[in-house]
Amino acid sequence: MSRVTITTECAPRRRTVCGGAPRSPLAVNALATDQLTRNSGPMSAVSAVQVSVQAEPCDLASWTALARQLESDGFAALLMGDHPASGASPWTALGAAAAVTDTLGVGTYVLNTGVRDPVRIAAEAATLNLLAPGRVHLGLGAGHTPAEWTQIGLTRPDAAARVQRLAETLEVVAALLAGEVVTHHGEHLHLHLVEARLEDLPTTATGAAPVRLIVGGGNRALLALAARHADVVALSGLGRTLADGHRHEVRWAEEDLRTQLTVVDDGVRDAGCSLQPAPALEALVQAVAVTEDREATAAQWVSRVAGVNTEQVLSTPFMLIGTHEQMAEQLVDQAKRWGITRYVVREAAVDDLAIVLKILRRRPA
Repeated sequence: MSRVTITTECAPRRRTVCGGAPRSPLAVNALATDQLTRNSGPMSAVSAVQVSVQAEPCDLASWTALARQLESDGFAALLMGDHPASGASPWTALGAAAAVTDTLGVGTYVLNTGVRDPVRIAAEAATLNLLAPGRVHLGLGAGHTPAEWTQIGLTRPDAAARVQRLAETLEVVAALLAGEVVTHHGEHLHLHLVEARLEDLPTTATGAAPVRLIVGGGNRALLALAARHADVVALSGLGRTLADGHRHEVRWAEEDLRTQLTVVDDGVRDAGCSLQPAPALEALVQAVAVTEDREATAAQWVSRVAGVNTEQVLSTPFMLIGTHEQMAEQLVDQAKRWGITRYVVREAAVDDLAIVLKILRRRPA
């Protein structure tokens, strides 16, 4: 068992391979090449596309039925959000989904690290990994809804402090899941851990399959953090949280996406090592609309979402509008152009995306 003391400086990403030359400056779409290339050679855009579902249980029967359906239809994972005291808690529900499936990924999307203890996060993820080896997705976020702090007697910190706490939490959680003994003295994470460890739980040090770490959001500092430390960088297409604490500005313009991908590219390069593999890129799809008239449907969204135009609604990876065939084509095009190969949709879109996945499977690799 190794021992690590963590300060507020960022620790290396778990799968960083050091010693090689630093990565040269990358073009905006360089991650597209990284995502479609593996040790065995080029991976086609069609086979690279994966779709997961974010949902919440209403009862045991429908929840386990959904898990079985997703596995049968070829979805990658069943994921749950985390809004403490608002909606179901993820860990129990994910364990139930894992119990009735064999290959389906299960995980959080995303945990609010602003109000969660890192040792408990790591222990919960390791416990789920005991029940569903190699299938656990651990999505972490900085949190944004003020009520999630005020209901436990705290004041929500500003965005910079929330991102820094996420950074510290990510470092501690990754080290614990790797089987390390952790002493942590942080600036924002006021849980001064002294020789914390996971005992009698699976870690990579004991031969367990790794837990897939996902960091999601739209904040530049958060994206840079994700690029350096996470297995998956989850793009939300969302900007500043509005006054109600729930809704957000959107960032659907192509220049916004280019900026975000440049931040990710720079984060990978600035790690100073060769990352093998590069973190995957994932988009949270805000809405799915099946239609024969894409422009008319997009125009309806323009009237509902401030600051966007029809072209942006039709071209953003955060919306899927059109026939099932057009959606399949859009996913493949985005894999080729941007390197975005993973998508998360809401439960209401399951039946439509199941059709899209069938279309993709019929296409030549």
